[in-house]
Amino acid sequence: MQVGSMKHTSPIPGLKDGDEEEQKCFLKGENLTLTCPYNIMLHSSSLKAWQRVRSHGSPETLVITNTRKPDFNVARAGRYLLEDYPTESIVKVTMTELQKQDVGLYQCVIYLSPNNVVILYHRIRLVWCQEQWVTVMVIVLTCGFILNKGLVFSVLFVLLCKAGPKGPAALELTEIHLPLPTEGWH
Repeated sequence: MQVGSMKHTSPIPGLKDGDEEEQKCFLKGENLTLTCPYNIMLHSSSLKAWQRVRSHGSPETLVITNTRKPDFNVARAGRYLLEDYPTESIVKVTMTELQKQDVGLYQCVIYLSPNNVVILYHRIRLVWCQEQWVTVMVIVLTCGFILNKGLVFSVLFVLLCKAGPKGPAALELTEIHLPLPTEGWH
C-alpha cells in the first residue's frame, strides 16, 4: 500500500541543501518495493547498495551487490532484496515485513567505496502511517454511511411515488375540476 508520498528538502545533518527526499508511509507487515534509475553509461558495471541514513555518522549499508554481471545482479540480506538490471539501468529494492523500527531515511547508491557513494534518485523517508490510516478509514466509513443512508431514502421515495395512492382517494385526486375564468375576471 502506498498511502502517500511527498518530496521536500531534509534538515538531517550531512545532507546538502536541495537534497530531495520522498516520504512514504507504511503499515506493519507491508512490503515496500522501490525503483532507482541510474546512468547506464557511468554506472552499469558498478556495485549498488541500499543504505539507511543516520542523523549522526556514516550511512549503514543494509544490502550490497557483490557481482558486476552485465545483465542481472542480485543481493539479499535479511529482509532486504536488491536487484540490479544493468541493461535497463535500474536498481529495484524490496524491504519485506516492515516494522515500526524501519521508520527512517534510506537511499539507493552506487557503491564505489565505503566512503565514496553516488546517491541515486532521491532519498526515501519511511514514516509510520497507522494513525493516518485510522483517520482515513473513519472518513471513508462516515461518508459511506451518509451516502448509503441518502441512497436508501432516495430509492424508498422513488418506490413510494411510483406506487402512488390506490383506491377511492386516488380517484378523488384525479377528478378535481377547477372553475373556468368568467368574462370580466382579470
